[in-house]
Amino acid sequence: MESSIERISPVECRVKVEIPWSDVSGRLTDKMRDLRRRARLPGFRAGKVPPQVLEKRFGKGVREELAGELVQETFQTAVTEHEAQPLTQPVVEESSLEKEQPFRYQARFEVRPEIEPKDYTGVAVRRRPAVVDASKVDADLAARQEKLTELRPLPEDSDREDTAEGDVWTIDVEGTLGEQRVSRKDVRVDIGQTDGEFLPGLSAALESLKLSEVGSVKNITFTPPEDRIRAELRGTEAKLELGLREVRVKHVPELDDEFAKDTGDAETLEELKTKISDDLRKADGEEAEREARRRLLTTILEGNEFEPAPSMVAREVAAQVEQTKRQLAQQGMRLEHLGTNDQQYAARIRPEALFNVKAFLLLDAIGKKENIEVSDDEVTKKLEEMAEESGQNIDRMRASMEKSGQLLMVQAGIREERIFDFLMEKAEITEAPDPVEEGGAAEGEHVHDENCDHDHD
Repeated sequence: MESSIERISPVECRVKVEIPWSDVSGRLTDKMRDLRRRARLPGFRAGKVPPQVLEKRFGKGVREELAGELVQETFQTAVTEHEAQPLTQPVVEESSLEKEQPFRYQARFEVRPEIEPKDYTGVAVRRRPAVVDASKVDADLAARQEKLTELRPLPEDSDREDTAEGDVWTIDVEGTLGEQRVSRKDVRVDIGQTDGEFLPGLSAALESLKLSEVGSVKNITFTPPEDRIRAELRGTEAKLELGLREVRVKHVPELDDEFAKDTGDAETLEELKTKISDDLRKADGEEAEREARRRLLTTILEGNEFEPAPSMVAREVAAQVEQTKRQLAQQGMRLEHLGTNDQQYAARIRPEALFNVKAFLLLDAIGKKENIEVSDDEVTKKLEEMAEESGQNIDRMRASMEKSGQLLMVQAGIREERIFDFLMEKAEITEAPDPVEEGGAAEGEHVHDENCDHDHD
């Protein structure tokens, strides 16, 4: 077999292959012999159809079938000989299989672009200082309070008759929401709280309950608030039969030194606040570093213009769509609940997918030029950290990751991090806050989009 390869565009190659007739003739003879045994034609006994009749009726189809098999069998060998790495299956442009002649074909396929990275050292990049938002400290304290909050029975000496904010009811629910059936046991309803409601508006609908109604059945009708329910259910009426099983009272701990001790993280409230602030500052510093690295990468990409193979971008788009659909499915949702579908969402995320692919290719090219590789010891250290965090046996985890291909992804992630470290070491870094743009939003600050309720990784 003889072959040659030419690059016909930055992301496409053409391979030309020639296979001697001596390597093809036996295969063609075998196929025609097998066809003669199986052929059933009017006027001929089984297995007795003359070769010239078979050739006239089926010869072209048999040669086309064999040609396809030969392409599949020889394509990978041909491109490997020339150190090409196809991204797609071959698209045959020409092929010729005739008796007593070598079989020839040419096919094109996509490849990575050849990138010679430039201007990637000494790049000016801004990195903002880490900051601590006081509201996040308060939110962390509130979350710890919630974690340590107890549900206690109503005091025996209580003379309260009506339910009140802080009461927590346990109920069984049967009924309908519009045309949908609703049925759930052991539903928790926090009076005065709307976050995480089983059905939006249920807490408000129970604010008129009497504590004496525990153990009874109550029928209620209400319309869930439109701003907290899916679009297709807006305006629908909930008709529910509630089994009022139990009511308890929240006991929220005071924010004091005893509370700090109960968290297990500090001895005093001030010490706990300091620890929370330090953790938030560290996390924000890591976020500031990620932002700076993306700005650095964006600048380097602007100085290295190239286009990736369309198949790489298509695969990245498809992967992101599937990832988002899996995340939504875990919440009992679909893309349609976000007002979109597969095609629309794919079009929406394509710019980010294109950026991701270009970033991967450029970083890989820089890594190769700078001989940045990952040692076995680095991979083992990372696996040890992962095993410790997840409580798994490292040997079993490694074996599982090798089988699934995840180990290669871990290795690639470590290498990418090392490439970024190299680029940041060579960059001209300026420490400065985000500039405030017109309208008050700082650069990089995320503005809420009320039409999109889902963030994907």
